[in-house]
Amino acid sequence: MLPITQAVWRHLLHHARGGRRAWSSLRALAGELELGVSTVHKSLAHPVEIGAVSVSRLGGVELLDPLRLLMLFAAARRLQRDVVTRRRAVPMPAPWLERIALESGMILGGCGAIAAHLGGNPVTSYSTVVVYGDPDFGLELRPAHAGQEPIELLILEPDRRLARYGEVVPFAQAYADVFCLPGWQAARFIEELDLWTVVSTGERTIVA
Repeated sequence: MLPITQAVWRHLLHHARGGRRAWSSLRALAGELELGVSTVHKSLAHPVEIGAVSVSRLGGVELLDPLRLLMLFAAARRLQRDVVTRRRAVPMPAPWLERIALESGMILGGCGAIAAHLGGNPVTSYSTVVVYGDPDFGLELRPAHAGQEPIELLILEPDRRLARYGEVVPFAQAYADVFCLPGWQAARFIEELDLWTVVSTGERTIVA
């Protein structure tokens, strides 16, 4: 599951999209995450080192550079380690599969989560669906129809804090998920996003 250090980064980036970048103290941030102050302080060491986050002498925390923290998150993410079930050749379009997963109480990640945050998929179709939750959720598998691109379903183990963000993972985690996926479709998603705009304001800009 997502390491605690990355859960702290995710929390900062999630709030940055809503316009919040400062916390009065490490204790206040730790309280929101239900973590120890020392754990949060240790989690911020690398972001502080690269200038993405500052921690004042009085203990206040400020996210200075969301883009740089997002890059750090994506580079550190090891998505394949969290995969508990991999189902290949699911015979239905990705949006249908994602809807069934959401109706079954799963949490949406990957390309589908990015599309959800942007209010639609402005990039390209994709053949890998990422969800978090019960690896045994009800999904009847049948051979794909002739000519239909098979969909791969990755079911990942959620960390215990993920559900607090709703049925779709925060944008930062969705980006990190896609960054870790192989193939041209994931690469296209990464290339097409203007990250600074998305992280800072939640608006969508497609890079020419």
